[in-house]
This record gives sequence, structure tokens and C-alpha cells, in this order.
Amino acid sequence: MLKSIGVLLLFLPFIAISQEIKKENPVTFYGFVRSDFYLDTYKGLNAFQDVFYLFPNYIGADANGKDINDQTTANFVSVITRGGVNINGPEIFGAKTTGCIEVDFAGKPEIFLVRLRKAYTLFSWAKTKLLVGQTWHPMWGNDAFPRIGALNTGTPFQPFNRSPQVRFDYHSGTMTYSFSAVYEQQYVSGGPVGFSNMYKRDGVIPETVLSLEYAKKGLTLGAGIDFNRIKPRVITCGSDTKTYVSDQFLNSTSYMAYGKYSSGKLMMLLKGYYGQNMTHLTMVAGYGVASYNAETGKETYTNINGYTALLNITYGNKWKPGLLLGYLENLGSSDPLANKGGKADIWGYGTNIMKMSRISPSISYCIPKFLLTAEYEWTNAAYGVGQFDFSNGLYADTHPAINNGVRLIMTWFF
Repeated sequence: MLKSIGVLLLFLPFIAISQEIKKENPVTFYGFVRSDFYLDTYKGLNAFQDVFYLFPNYIGADANGKDINDQTTANFVSVITRGGVNINGPEIFGAKTTGCIEVDFAGKPEIFLVRLRKAYTLFSWAKTKLLVGQTWHPMWGNDAFPRIGALNTGTPFQPFNRSPQVRFDYHSGTMTYSFSAVYEQQYVSGGPVGFSNMYKRDGVIPETVLSLEYAKKGLTLGAGIDFNRIKPRVITCGSDTKTYVSDQFLNSTSYMAYGKYSSGKLMMLLKGYYGQNMTHLTMVAGYGVASYNAETGKETYTNINGYTALLNITYGNKWKPGLLLGYLENLGSSDPLANKGGKADIWGYGTNIMKMSRISPSISYCIPKFLLTAEYEWTNAAYGVGQFDFSNGLYADTHPAINNGVRLIMTWFF
């Protein structure tokens, strides 16, 4: 009851605003009620009570040599249920203004607090748009994302990130050119004290993304480049127990390219990424310590590099079969890693995964305002084992961790 009252109070201001706006500029509510049953045969790195499955999480074997995380889990949840409001506002600076606020119930795994997904204002002129607020990260790729049932939406073979940003789009004919300045909020970088947006805040300058997109009829082609800077430490402690200010940053660059074709019943998407330290994009990535001064504790850093590729195909209207194929590979560190007593300091997601592949067929039943999806997801992560090479951060051998996932999803839209 209290949660319902809280959600109502959240939207009351927008109801009031709607009374002040002309009839041709209404407030529109949207969303869906969604329930997921899932079963996974291998415990993974995931979120929201495991409904967001990222990849199998290999942590080693027990005393009898049995894989510890080779365990089956299952659950039924409705935390993905979502609600939002679109607001059409008055003309400002000669631009049409619109706003959006969107929430779900995945704020905490055990409490299910309301969580902010989107909150932005959009200024629209004849050929340009200015977005200020939180929405999908520019490296998400606009409308070129996989159409699958799983909440992970193809991650970690593509980004999953919503962030506060300022984005400027210029539209000319079939081309759209975009510039974005982005900071971190819910999807954050990793580092010496865990996952936090502190490293980005201490990095000061925003993440910068330049992208372009060609769209004509059913064909969409896009590409982008991303530059990011973080500061892993602000102070270090030396062997003399004294404290020293750190002035070391980590600069990272990433690239994306995609092509999408949609016509009639057919949708085809081909997408790829190559980049450095894409941890905040929820991808297999990270960075490590390249050099270490034992006297002062000061460090320099190097990126872990990798690439991903995915193919997604769907066909149909009422009955819609689909297929997702994904592959990624760890290309190692840009520079040799520091050997600190036989260990390397590395932070990120799945930095000891050498390769990963995924095959995920699905079938959906689609009628207006209602969707049923059955999906199978096979993911094979090859974890590095044996001799570790400090020159590139790679391993001599690999150990497979394989998950067989089943998803049954019902969604009712409003």
C-alpha cells in the first residue's frame, strides 16, 4: 500500500503540470507489467535476484575437484515491471520541449525500491536536438539493439548503461551527427575500493562520445568513438607509512559499429565493439597496474582490451522466432602488468575471461498490448587458468564455464 502511495506521489506533479498545458500537449503515461521465470544451470555474475544474467561466474573447484558454481538456480520475479511519463511542454528558446521520467522496481535486490531509469528534458529544433538528463548511453546504439526476451539485452556482447548526459544531435538528410558528454551514476567503473562513480568524479572531465548514423527506409548504419578518463586513486601509502597525493589518470578509447535492417516481418542486426576498460558499459573489460613504486605506493595503469560481435535476427508478427549469436575475446593489456609478489592488480568485469560465446534462440507470441516469450540461452565462458603472462595479462590455458538458461516471460503493456 505504501509503495503504491509513493508511486502516485511521484507522478502527482506531472498530473498538475498537465492541467497547465494546452490540450494538444498532454502528459502520457506508459509502461508494462512483466513477470519472468528463469532457470540457470550455472551460477553467474548477475543482478536483481539473478534475473539479469551477465555470464557464468567460475570461481574454482572444491576439495573434491567439483566446480563450485556448477549449481542450478531458478526463480520467478516481477521487479522488471516499469512505468513512465512523457510530458510535452511549452516552446523554450524557439524549441519544442518534451520531458521523460521512467522508473522500475529493481532498486534493491531484496527490497525492490523504485529505481530511476530515465529523467531528461529534450529541446527539439528543425534540424537539431539537445537532450539534458539521464537516458541510454550513446554507445547503446539508439534503436539498434537486440530484440530478445532476456533482461540483459545481449550484454556483455553489447553495452547496458543509462547515464546522466548532455547530448547534441544534428540531423541532415539521412545522416545524424551526435556529440555527448556523459558522467556515471548507476553503471560505474571498477577500481581499488570496488565499483563506484568516484573514479569518474575524480577524473573530472566527462566521458565524450562522437557518433553518426545513416538511416533510410529500413536500413540503419552507425558508428561511434568513445573517450573516457578516470582516476583510480587520489592518494597512496608508501613503505614509510607516509601518505602521497596521486596524480595518475587512466585514459581509454572505444569504438562501435552497427548495421540494422528492418522490413516487414524481418529484422536483422549486426553489431560490434572494440575498446578499452568498458566496465561502466557492463562489458567484459577492465584495467590493471602497469608500474608500482614500493617506496611511495604510486601506480601507473594500463587498459585491458577486447572486442565483441553479435548477430540478432527476428522474423514474424504474431508468432516471432528469434536468434542471438554473440562472441567476445579478451585481447590483453596494452602494456605489461606490474608483478607484485607474483600477483597482478586488475579491476573490472570478467578480466580473467579469455573468450565467450552465446547462442540464444527464442519464440514470441505477440498481440496488441500482450507478449509471451520463451527463450533458451547457452553461454560458454573460457576462463584463464594455468600460467599467467604479466606481459599481456593473458593465460596459457582455459577452463570452460557453461550455462544453460531458460526464460519464460509474460508482459502486459499499458
